[in-house]
Amino acid sequence: MRRWEQVASESPFRRIVGAGTTLAPPEARPDVGFSVHKSPRLNDAAEMGEMVIGPPGVADDMRADRVDQAARFFPLSATDPPARSLGTVLRVVDLAALAVGFVLVGYELPGATTLEGRFGPGVVAAIVTAAVMRPLGLYRSRCCSNPGALLSRLMVAAAVGGGAFAVAALRFGRPPPWHAVVCAAAALTTTLMGRWQYGRFLRARRAEGHYLRRVLLVGSNADSADLRTIFRSEPELGYTVAGVVAGDSVHPSLTDLPVAGSVADIPELASETGASGIFLVPYALSSGAAEAAVSAACDAGLHVQIWPGLRGVGTPRLRAVPMSGEPFFYVEARRAARWQLLVKRVIDVVGAVLCLLCTAPILGIAALLVKLDGGPVFYRGERVGLHGRIIVPLKLRTMAETHDLAPTALQKLNQRSDGPLFKSSSDPRVTAIGRFLRASSIDELPQLWNVLRGTMSLVGPRPALPEEAAQFDPVLQRRSTMRPGMTGLWQVEARLNRSFNAYRRLDLRYVDNWSIRLDLSILLATIPAVVSQAFRLIRDRRKCP
Repeated sequence: MRRWEQVASESPFRRIVGAGTTLAPPEARPDVGFSVHKSPRLNDAAEMGEMVIGPPGVADDMRADRVDQAARFFPLSATDPPARSLGTVLRVVDLAALAVGFVLVGYELPGATTLEGRFGPGVVAAIVTAAVMRPLGLYRSRCCSNPGALLSRLMVAAAVGGGAFAVAALRFGRPPPWHAVVCAAAALTTTLMGRWQYGRFLRARRAEGHYLRRVLLVGSNADSADLRTIFRSEPELGYTVAGVVAGDSVHPSLTDLPVAGSVADIPELASETGASGIFLVPYALSSGAAEAAVSAACDAGLHVQIWPGLRGVGTPRLRAVPMSGEPFFYVEARRAARWQLLVKRVIDVVGAVLCLLCTAPILGIAALLVKLDGGPVFYRGERVGLHGRIIVPLKLRTMAETHDLAPTALQKLNQRSDGPLFKSSSDPRVTAIGRFLRASSIDELPQLWNVLRGTMSLVGPRPALPEEAAQFDPVLQRRSTMRPGMTGLWQVEARLNRSFNAYRRLDLRYVDNWSIRLDLSILLATIPAVVSQAFRLIRDRRKCP
């Protein structure tokens, strides 16, 4: 069998072509493994160069098949409002935050005797700030997903609003300039809080399969398959693959998707599948095909994102160094200076001491409740620490001392099927008080002692069981080059995600891109993540009859 005939037999289009159909050789279109035919019902489009892949007379059936595939694999939830309503929700959140920051805080500040004087400057500032947020790109996803860009642009918007407050204050007879500074700072704080809460809502909804943006993969190889795996295992990222532009072959793990054979078909495939953008996998294409794909997508009004396939290389390690007008990147080595490791250790010791002092009453009450439940207060289990050494972290006991569950029964409760880790939200071994201690992470407070001793860190990869670590591949074993942490990137970004792929990717991302700044950002994100998890448990228990 010749190669183009094999490609045709393995393609999703084989259901349309039929077993007895003979396809023309690929000379008609060298970059595709099928012959090219113009649709008889699309004469106008064909004259403009639009081509459809397939045998004569079935082009429209193939188009219908691709639409049916998209509807079957990526159905829209009947309960989901249109995606554009998300922008409306975010604007309402921003307006409410600005009203609190400028109007309410401005009202409470002294200096004005009339109602207009107390409300007027804040109302003007809120309106002006809301008006400049759109031109600053604060409603574009690429800005909202970049914390640094989001913070800097919100600061600019707040500064503009503060200026408007100061000007309006002169009109309404409120001369103190510090009022504008206080209100601008308050508005920035409330807006950041509102955006953070909105982000939590959106990630939670996306984790349930809602509000996912349909995209096309341009290129079909192992990298394309890996990218689809990332999107499927981490739906909170907000993407679902609706189709693939495969060229002359389709990767085996992508054959269930609607397929186009050439980058020229990107607009049509996007229209049929409802995709709003493309993800370009450059190593699966020649530079000429990649350039044509970008051009076709941009001309069709699609979003274009390029995945370089540099697994584990974070953006802080990438430096743009264009040469001759072409985009090039320099990758920084993953080496930590000795002074950075020293600063990390100082943060660990100081943070552990402060946390122990602040949480001592909570820890004492929790220990008493565990003791009253019967059995020892602490649980000591072996974990793999720095450079593979065995450590014994301290934890408050959250499980019954004895249970009758066989290992096979426990395995059936495991909600992770793609890796060696065990995860069960309904583990019968967990006690009533233990369930709350786990959700609030109070059970891990004794590990502050391990941090002081130097066997653990405040931030690091999750401490793994020896039997789990024994099943890690050599790449994932790199996680043992850092001390295990009480919290980490996986805990704050994908704590509820049951996918081992997310666990693996985030742990490696932390190890390969560690910095003091990353540690501090994780520590700041840990507190709200833990609090929200505890409130979620309380809410769910109240819903239960």
